[in-house]
Amino acid sequence: MKRATVVVGLLVVVAVGLALSGAFAGPPAGEPSATVPEESLIAVDGDYRLWPYTSRSASVEGRTLAINVVVHADAETTRAAIEGGTEADWEETEGIESETTADAERVRAFVERDWADARSSTRYGYVEGPAGGVWLTETFELHDGAYLGVRDHVRAYESPDGEYTAIQAHEEYYDWFRLRHTVPGIDDPAVRLEDEFIHGRVDAEVRREHRGIEGGWSDGWLSVIELASLVTVAGALLGRRTRAAAVDLARRARREATKHADSAVLGAALGAVVVGVRAAGVGLELAYPSVPPKAIAGPLYLVLAGGVPALVVARSRECDPAAVALAVAAGLGTGFVLDFAALGVAVPPALVVHRIALLAAVGVVAVGRAADDRPVLVAGLLAWAVGLALPLADVI
Repeated sequence: MKRATVVVGLLVVVAVGLALSGAFAGPPAGEPSATVPEESLIAVDGDYRLWPYTSRSASVEGRTLAINVVVHADAETTRAAIEGGTEADWEETEGIESETTADAERVRAFVERDWADARSSTRYGYVEGPAGGVWLTETFELHDGAYLGVRDHVRAYESPDGEYTAIQAHEEYYDWFRLRHTVPGIDDPAVRLEDEFIHGRVDAEVRREHRGIEGGWSDGWLSVIELASLVTVAGALLGRRTRAAAVDLARRARREATKHADSAVLGAALGAVVVGVRAAGVGLELAYPSVPPKAIAGPLYLVLAGGVPALVVARSRECDPAAVALAVAAGLGTGFVLDFAALGVAVPPALVVHRIALLAAVGVVAVGRAADDRPVLVAGLLAWAVGLALPLADVI
């Protein structure tokens, strides 16, 4: 009776968690409109006013993220200023007492900066000039980081008269359960891009203008950069992504390892699967840059989606039901936490709830297998399958 109550409770957690996950939405799309509203356009420079958003389609209905940086230069000059040139040769200066450790790290960061062409879905920009409105595709895209890890992603749109380049900068990380990128925010990447010009010894004026931009995760402010000349030195993102450790979960796992070694080993293996998939994805992407990232992600996703329940079914049979349920939830949960911590991103609440639901599902699988209760086992596997299907269907 007690076991049935526990199982029912876990299944309720799964159902409620998956339902709540779909209730947390990202930035709202624009209101349906046949044309771009006149009042939403902003003056930047030259003859073309800017619609300060990007869109999934050449329409207002597909609105996604807000434009957050504008450079008063053409795209070629803007790209050269961001990327830097091969002539840049930074060295740490010795014998200067005023130089701090932070200064040395900043110089080293400039040298290690690695912008590269980005792969992504097409997003459209819109400008309106004397001859009417024009939908633009990206003039160029850059990213710093790994496609299957975490990266800053820059989309740039040059105005038709070349007077300015509008930039949409955002941070994104690859979510293995959604098989696509998740954007935690756009403010920090804009600040990091500003810092490249403020601290990167680039001959430029940087200021912020409040333009009242609403939606698309904008705070209403626009970073404006005036380039005085074409500079071949690019800065670096000064902010270091934080690393957090799940200390409490680690201690709990060690205590359980002493009492229930098999359960603890299984939990550790599940955590290793999550972390290993991320590490393998980033490693393979760096080792084989010509291979499309999704060709790498597909097989690794199968390892994650099928490997986790397969391990639980294979190794839970001789374990205590309560101990193995706790161990697999703690181990897999630690893997989730370490994965997000290594990326250093803010996790959207919807995905936190989704991961908790998956932990509950795998816990039910473990209980069913350990207790040799086939209906409970099937219920857990079904909950795991639903948990995988919802994000793929874009419900989460």
